[in-house]
Amino acid sequence: MQTVILAGGIGNRVFPLAVNTPKPMFKLLGKPLILYVIETMKEAGLNDFIIVTGHNSEKIKDFFEDGKKFGVSIEYTYQKEALGQANALETTKELVEDCFFTVNADDVFESSLIKGMIKHYNNANSDIVLSCKPVKDTWKWGIIKLDGEKVKKIVEKPPKGVEPSNLAVIGAYILTKNIFKYFKKTPVSDHQYEDAIQRFIDDKNNVTAYRYNGFFTAYKYPWDLFAINKYLMSKHVKETIIEEDADISERAQIEGAVWIRKGTKILENTSIKGPCYIGLNTIIGNNCLVWNNSSIGNNCVVGYASEIKHSIIGDDCWFHTNYIGDSIISDDCSLGARTVTANLRFDEKNITSKINNKEVDSGLFKLGAIMGDSCKTGINSCIMPGVKIGPNSIVGPNVCLYDDLEPNQIILVNKNSYMKKEVKTIDSHVTRSELMKRLNKYKNLKERLK
Repeated sequence: MQTVILAGGIGNRVFPLAVNTPKPMFKLLGKPLILYVIETMKEAGLNDFIIVTGHNSEKIKDFFEDGKKFGVSIEYTYQKEALGQANALETTKELVEDCFFTVNADDVFESSLIKGMIKHYNNANSDIVLSCKPVKDTWKWGIIKLDGEKVKKIVEKPPKGVEPSNLAVIGAYILTKNIFKYFKKTPVSDHQYEDAIQRFIDDKNNVTAYRYNGFFTAYKYPWDLFAINKYLMSKHVKETIIEEDADISERAQIEGAVWIRKGTKILENTSIKGPCYIGLNTIIGNNCLVWNNSSIGNNCVVGYASEIKHSIIGDDCWFHTNYIGDSIISDDCSLGARTVTANLRFDEKNITSKINNKEVDSGLFKLGAIMGDSCKTGINSCIMPGVKIGPNSIVGPNVCLYDDLEPNQIILVNKNSYMKKEVKTIDSHVTRSELMKRLNKYKNLKERLK
């Protein structure tokens, strides 16, 4: 069975992480998300792929080519405009077989989902098979109404209290080529795909649902990467792995499940507390602390006395005496000495973030900075909780950044706010001599009291 992988979206909701790179190419544990999807499908026995590309499509094509180096076959189509899933699928109309899988390029799930759907499809005589999972936050998902295994209705993001069930449709489908007729009948909208499937159901076609209880997370917002990263670490970093040519100081401390890649150096008095991942040819300097599901990319330098806690760091990043907590830092970023990412509100309420001009609750009470590619900060800068910084931007020295920063911007402290005055000359030598006399008197007094 073929698999269509949808990778054509712009990724506005994950700003600033997909401005320069396709959303599915974000890397965790050294691999882009889309590669995990392909590996999962391959584990379920599927090797024939069509990838629908869009924004920055060449980066996906250059990485995968024809798929042979990954043991699969890959063809490509191109979605000119990000007009939703239905429009993306229509680009594959001449390539797909009568029945095919459709998955999103940046959803992460277990191969048991795919194996279970194939078995269900073979046994249920279905035209279309949806997959569903019980959820608490039903208002965030498409929710289905079932009659046994048959799907009767799909309700997109129902208001609280009127949802037909707690079963959310998740992003894996077995479709029939007949669905393309229904795409043509359905007006283009954000929910054209779901509306077309509902029309297919209304015409008495057999649409069933496979119930899945394993891991599934959709990468819809930047902070979804934390859950995906934690899952991938639980799967791939189950024990300490120190690769050949890694150089670990005898005075460094490695605890728990930690994966340290080739060419990496860990210097004296540094502590790595797993689960953690450290990429190729990275240097972790003296007196550093890396812990709590932190992932650091290739060719990074984590300088003296830096702490990285529960954060995801890209490739080629440089730090020095920093605190990076609950943050996502993209490739080629450099943080000046004593830059701090704040990650907790004083009232300890969930941190919100502005997404497409709307405040969205992250669901997290700890969330640091979200930084795009090639950003810099000056010394003593502070980035407040949940603040997003666009690619190629600079946070100047001593700036406390409260609001998001667009790409290619620099924010500086206004020099006009400084006050300058003349100062009388101070003879530091005389002052120090007087202080030493006082200290000696104190020392003599202590000796007499013994």
